[in-house]
Amino acid sequence: MRTTALAMLMCVALGCGHDASRDLQRSSNRLGRSVGRGDAAAVSATAAPGMRARLDTDALVAEGARGPWKAALKKPRAVEPSAVVFLAPDYPVAVVETELGWRFAEDPTDVYARDTPRHALRALVWATRAQRWDVVLNLAPKRYRMGLSEDDLRIAWTEGEYADVLTAARDAVASHLGDAIVADAHEATLMVSASHLVHLEREGDQWVIVDFLGEGGADPGR
Repeated sequence: MRTTALAMLMCVALGCGHDASRDLQRSSNRLGRSVGRGDAAAVSATAAPGMRARLDTDALVAEGARGPWKAALKKPRAVEPSAVVFLAPDYPVAVVETELGWRFAEDPTDVYARDTPRHALRALVWATRAQRWDVVLNLAPKRYRMGLSEDDLRIAWTEGEYADVLTAARDAVASHLGDAIVADAHEATLMVSASHLVHLEREGDQWVIVDFLGEGGADPGR
């Protein structure tokens, strides 16, 4: 695993690899043609498996909307390839392709960042394993933090009745940190399974975790 990670990091630093921009442009063009044909099955096939159930293919191939979508996809204004490098199984780091090759799109040393939904989830995984309850406390929405202390979190995660449930849910999230996250400017969702959806929301310029347990839901300290 470490060898693979180091090799990938060398590619990031030195800019090795094929022309991802060109490949992405071609994929967008093919998708545009599928939309133009009204081929809902082909459009659905272009989405990641975990995203297909949420993709509104009917809206893309509808008679009135098909033309504009086809034109936009066949000739997008810009193509900016991005990817995720796993420095460890639970340590995803975003990279982007530039004219000089692939480059880091974030500080790979800041494991407790909360500026994106994925970073907030990574912070939850690393902070609970490292017992950084100060970090975990800040991952809870303000409405949950009222009356909640670091000691409350320590007890909940290490001695509480639901400690095993919290740990199992955390480990499940950790194994899906590289999966697609559906997000808008205010809310985000990660699908771990059909019955395990993780919900986040934005507070100012940071993201907090509303529910990572799935059905039933709870904040990191409940």
